[in-house]
Amino acid sequence: MELVFVEQNLLRKKLIEKINKYLALSPHNRLTLGICKNGKCYVFGSPEDNSLLYDIGSVTKTVTAHLILKLNESKKLDINKTVDNYLPLKSGKYPTIYQLLTHTAGYHHLTPIEITLPPLIAFGYAKRNPYMNCTVKTVTKSLERRRFFKPKVRYGYSDFASAILAAVAESVTKTPFSILLKDFINNDLGLKETHIELDPHKRSPLAAKGKKTIPFWVWNNNNPYIAGGGVISNIGDVLKYIALQIESDEPYIINAHTVCRGSEVKNDNHLMCIGWHTYKNSNQLWHVGGVGTFRTSVIFNKHLKLGVAVLGNAKGKTSANAHYIAKMLYSELKNNRISLK
Repeated sequence: MELVFVEQNLLRKKLIEKINKYLALSPHNRLTLGICKNGKCYVFGSPEDNSLLYDIGSVTKTVTAHLILKLNESKKLDINKTVDNYLPLKSGKYPTIYQLLTHTAGYHHLTPIEITLPPLIAFGYAKRNPYMNCTVKTVTKSLERRRFFKPKVRYGYSDFASAILAAVAESVTKTPFSILLKDFINNDLGLKETHIELDPHKRSPLAAKGKKTIPFWVWNNNNPYIAGGGVISNIGDVLKYIALQIESDEPYIINAHTVCRGSEVKNDNHLMCIGWHTYKNSNQLWHVGGVGTFRTSVIFNKHLKLGVAVLGNAKGKTSANAHYIAKMLYSELKNNRISLK
């Protein structure tokens, strides 16, 4: 797929002002924007922008979801079965793979709190990966400690769910999850510039507070939490990934867009698909990601054949603006306010 590089001045003044405000807060801030429309992908910038690599954070969960659906398709597992069918666990009540894929297993976002809370208190979110020292054994032990906890099916966004999925995938394929995911990304999805592990010197410049840089999150090869946030990519590959969501006829991609009605939350508007988020009565699917100072936002609409991606790296509260900018960009694109020749 060819990338077309276009000038940022094709965007409306209000959006350009928001982008400039994001970048002006620090000389270390980075922001890369791209869109897909009618089978073509555009990057607002120059070819150098495509060389910038960002941690895409929880957008990784959508990739993991597609991988699990492929394993389901090949009969390696059944997403409607509980995880104790695939992991050596003590007898008890456990969630189904489908519940984990749709975040309806009832786990809180800090689950398991005994692992996540101490590093978050000691180091904060930006400075250190709270899951850095986790292994499959860590995950299975945490799962067993919750084996009698059987809440009603309800939405509860959880990194823990993705780590369990990685452990299941390892178990049924007899392959380390990092290898399994890398092969799926590079060969099945065809994303050649997307990585699981990478020399820090090749990654995008670090965000900083004043002159003090903030370190990258560190991942070990055997860490199952890679499934929820361990992927690094560039704008070109993220746009290719969006194009696959819009155009691919692979069942493991198409089926991921099916709405899970059990995911309805109090406002009755935010719903989960398999790995992806959506809204009631909407054709828009989306996911955001954040690890350390990196933020990623992906939004697409299959029916309108359009999508947007925003990749950012900034310190502090401004980092959340990456998703706000993505929503603005999506609105501009959907309403034909971007003139592409």
